[in-house]
Amino acid sequence: MLPRVLLIEDDDAIREVYALKLELAGFPVAVAENGAAGLDQVNRFSPEIVLLDLMMPVMGGLEFLQRLKATALEQPPTVIIFSNLSTADTLDSTKKFGVSDYWVKSSYTPERLTEELAKRWHTRAA
Repeated sequence: MLPRVLLIEDDDAIREVYALKLELAGFPVAVAENGAAGLDQVNRFSPEIVLLDLMMPVMGGLEFLQRLKATALEQPPTVIIFSNLSTADTLDSTKKFGVSDYWVKSSYTPERLTEELAKRWHTRAA
């Protein structure tokens, strides 16, 4: 069984395209348009993977990570940063939150992202 994925992304078109591609590949998917809505979805959907944009209105990705860490979930999700913001400072600041990986959004098509998640999950499950 594929993991539940929460996609936190403020761009409507990106969010819809990637969520649809993930759903068609068999991933259970929930979406949120900012970090605040993402925290709500973490509690309701219990994702195993969070794909997190960093630059969003209301609550950005770094604040989301701080608040997620403070919740001390028994089974915290694997967080993968999925953003075009890729400065060295940003990479360093996400590491302290236990982020699994940092994928530059412009380098990933919906197909590549879906394949990468499926490959990683099957490797972890094996």
